[in-house]
Amino acid sequence: MKYCNHSRFTKCLFLFSFLLVVISVFTAKPVNAHKLGESYIYLRVYEDKLTGTFHITLRDVNNALGLQASDVQITEDNWADRIGEVHSLYKEKVQFFVGDNELPIRFTGSDRLLGKDRWLFMKFVIIEDSNTPDVIEIDYKVLFDRDPDHVALVAIEHFWEASIFDNKGQISLIFSPDNHRQQLSFSGHSVFQGFMGIVKLGIKHIWNGTDHVLFIIALILPAAMLRKKTDWQPVREFRPAILYVIKIITLFTIAHSVTLSVAALGLFRLPSRIVESVIAISIAVAALDIIFPIFKRKIGWVVFIFGLFHGFGFASVLKRLGVLGEHAALSLFGFNLGVEIGQVVIICIIFPVIYLIRHSAFYPKIIMRYGAAAMIMLAIYWFVDRAFLAR
Repeated sequence: MKYCNHSRFTKCLFLFSFLLVVISVFTAKPVNAHKLGESYIYLRVYEDKLTGTFHITLRDVNNALGLQASDVQITEDNWADRIGEVHSLYKEKVQFFVGDNELPIRFTGSDRLLGKDRWLFMKFVIIEDSNTPDVIEIDYKVLFDRDPDHVALVAIEHFWEASIFDNKGQISLIFSPDNHRQQLSFSGHSVFQGFMGIVKLGIKHIWNGTDHVLFIIALILPAAMLRKKTDWQPVREFRPAILYVIKIITLFTIAHSVTLSVAALGLFRLPSRIVESVIAISIAVAALDIIFPIFKRKIGWVVFIFGLFHGFGFASVLKRLGVLGEHAALSLFGFNLGVEIGQVVIICIIFPVIYLIRHSAFYPKIIMRYGAAAMIMLAIYWFVDRAFLAR
């Protein structure tokens, strides 16, 4: 029986490639954008300190300082030399209180100017080496005397015990000229809640990580098949198929758990460009082994070696989110547990389908072959982009 001529092969390959690209686009992390006419306070809550970042545009800074003439305005060329004026403005117009005690604002000097609208980001500290209070009160009046339509938004960017990590979109308070003094509570949370948040973070990461998911799929596609020379034959029993999956995923888990721990604890790291490029290669290699019997019985070693690089990739997420500053052991364990749960769910969805359709003639000739070819093409694209084009 003829399954696919050259024209159909090209169409099938294009369809698989298109679907995989669509998956990668829709699972990418959305970019959060600030709006003009708004300023922001992002707070980071720790056990023994409270830090944050003020966000405001240069246009609003000049308006707040009453700098109308172009020759006296703060611009993208001179902002670094005049940042003291902005710091003074904020110390005058923004106040933090615990009860009747005002918390002094200390700017840390990590100021940045970003975005096409020239957003100024200013890092600050208000509590150091002291227990974070249950409630603080904020009085915010920047620009309210000059722009009655201006609003200021407060978001908790990081709060481990509240399961808040790298939050940019969930707003806790909104200040306006008529409502410029409000309270913000940090109570009612626990270490268990934070741990469960880290577990969910690990699950979410593996599900959103298209490259990690494709690597797992490439590994388990042959699970219900046996290679006979250059052809694939379905396994007769369930046991060898599930044992193959358990073996492969166990090796992958052990490998990425080792490097996740090593890198997350700062013992050894690899440049992100290298890690992400090798992860792309791992998909191509695993998929290529489906089409051609390259590794045969030694695929376990390949899985283990590439799993080490996937672990470095997982560690970069923890580093970016900054969740290892407190409860490091729980964060590491919880994230790894979440990754494993996410993997198991993926396998529980895909493997039963693979096992049920293993006798179908189209499975080895179309799904395995053309699916592997599509993954190779996408992996090559990712490798070129990550190794040579990414900044």
